[in-house]
Amino acid sequence: MTNFGCSLAAQGKSGPTRVNQLAFAFHRINPSGYMDQTLDIVNKGPSAVIPTLEITAVDRTGAALPGVTVSTAYGSDQAKMVVPAREISIDVLAFTGGDAASVADVRVTVRGMADAAFPVAPQEVEAQAVDGAGRPTTKFGPFDAVVLTNPNHGKVSAGVVCIFWEQPPDGQPQQARAVIPVGVTTVEGDGSATIRASGETRNGCDSLKVYFSPPI
Repeated sequence: MTNFGCSLAAQGKSGPTRVNQLAFAFHRINPSGYMDQTLDIVNKGPSAVIPTLEITAVDRTGAALPGVTVSTAYGSDQAKMVVPAREISIDVLAFTGGDAASVADVRVTVRGMADAAFPVAPQEVEAQAVDGAGRPTTKFGPFDAVVLTNPNHGKVSAGVVCIFWEQPPDGQPQQARAVIPVGVTTVEGDGSATIRASGETRNGCDSLKVYFSPPI
């Protein structure tokens, strides 16, 4: 199996033609107001896919950093994320291990890929945290549920996570110190659905993020 750097498509066991519909780009530091350490997943193909990615941290020379563990916020490495056709999807990466500060890029291998029935180039699902009476809560504050609104005409499945961020020194990327799942649900076209919060997610979080998930 061949690995490629993030700027190129990755080839995996699904075969070069099929896998080459995906391309990747890693952004270590993004402009202010945007999440750092994001992985762009570009689907140039005609249909949505559910990839299983192997993501390897590399240094500035392109050498792998075997002591660094890579984790994802949305689960693109565990077949938990849908990448719609003709769309750029993102996942958020975190690095742990003794050489984590040396990570300059990542190398992506597509270990598997399944098709998914999903709208083409969909609009993002909107999330609103609410209290027990269904009233919107303040940003970062406690909440009892998340209301998802689907602006697309077609049905979609979506997951929600709470992200808590580290506070890095100047010039260093901000990465997630914890990612806590809130839940996954199906939202009908032009409709809404509610995910009830439980456990520590009810206490609020730094970022409440939505991603497209496999049909449930």
